[in-house]
Amino acid sequence: MTIHRENTRHIRLVTDRPVEQFLLRLFLRDADLRSLSIVSPFISSMEGCRFTLADLRRKVEHERICTYVTTRQPTEDYQEEAMTVLLGSPWIEVRYNPSVHAKVYVAMASREADSFALFGSGNLTAASFQANIEVAMMLHGEGIGRTLLHELHYWANGQLRTLQESALVQRITAERKPPWSSRTGSV
Repeated sequence: MTIHRENTRHIRLVTDRPVEQFLLRLFLRDADLRSLSIVSPFISSMEGCRFTLADLRRKVEHERICTYVTTRQPTEDYQEEAMTVLLGSPWIEVRYNPSVHAKVYVAMASREADSFALFGSGNLTAASFQANIEVAMMLHGEGIGRTLLHELHYWANGQLRTLQESALVQRITAERKPPWSSRTGSV
């Protein structure tokens, strides 16, 4: 596929802490998010990072964002600690898939142009933020980025989540907000 110059602002290579760049956009942009998908084989509490997993949970619950997490079943203490943060939230679905190796993050917004995604090498861990050399592609919900973003969203939520190997650990129990609502509750 050839990416023309006018499309480069909708797709860009991120080589400086890509997962942190995704979270910066997630936390600092004022977009009405409908859903958040996180696919990462390894997840930590990210203590000591600019954004922690507890910060993410608070944002998800405060803004009522349906969040879908697909990861591997914890085998290490740091993974158990991370799952303790996520489990129990009525807005977070957790699935364990022993084969997942992909790292995909998708934020779908009510206004399509505010949607964005990241896919690359970075897990949702402190090491990914602080020590590892990572690379990823950031997609924005406009131009050619929109098409790829929708494909990633469909893959994470329509294909990966429904695989028999993606065992449901916790489902979303909160009442979802209607697609036409905003955070202020106006229609």
